[in-house]
Amino acid sequence: MIFFNQIKKGLIGLLRRKKEIEPSQAYDLWASNYDEQNDNPIIYLDEIVFTEIFSDIDIKSKTIVDVGCGTGRHWEKILDKKPLQLIGYEVSNQMLVKLHQKYPQAKTYSSHNNDLKELMNNSCDIIISNLVIGYIKDLQKTFTEWNRVLKKNGDVFITDFHPVMLQKGANRSFRYKEKQYLIRNHIHSLTKIRNLSGKAGWKEINLIEKKVDDTIKHFYHDHNSLKAYEDSFGSPMVYAFHFKKQVS
Repeated sequence: MIFFNQIKKGLIGLLRRKKEIEPSQAYDLWASNYDEQNDNPIIYLDEIVFTEIFSDIDIKSKTIVDVGCGTGRHWEKILDKKPLQLIGYEVSNQMLVKLHQKYPQAKTYSSHNNDLKELMNNSCDIIISNLVIGYIKDLQKTFTEWNRVLKKNGDVFITDFHPVMLQKGANRSFRYKEKQYLIRNHIHSLTKIRNLSGKAGWKEINLIEKKVDDTIKHFYHDHNSLKAYEDSFGSPMVYAFHFKKQVS
């Protein structure tokens, strides 16, 4: 998601001509330094929106499923609130290796089909998914699976790279050993997410959007990309949804 250079004219086309790699392959490579991203505005804003939308939720003694848990970036703040259990699903085995280095007793599963087959129907209270759904092609199928395991009145928290930025030419990419990699992804509009969540029987509780503004200007400055900052100023970069499963 380091996209500063990518959104400069000329380089966009060059990158798009490069072959995209699958998320599992990408994050296996990225895992080695994923937790060391002090220069990534997407990660920075995701921390803000997730903390904001999740902070007032009582999770004590509840079962939480983290879809796309990665290295467990949000796990410390979640575990501090004393859930009954926290279960992670992830497509990248190397990201799970990193997570287990930090949380040796973590309960995690490798998932390549966006299913939660290890979980029973109506078995979890909360599903969270941070910066993940853009990698999922069939979002309706995924929401149906989440709905299967979610209890009535259960909560769903979703954050992701904003589709507006992707439509403007930004992309999901990272640098590994001096080489830039594009990650295969899909653009899901907020309208589409709302429509599919409605079909699943979820009520929208909250939506938070964070835009490109002065609070993240230093990221662009550090990458010598102030022109990109000016072109993107005011555009939404990251969003967070909170849905609640309705009692039928």
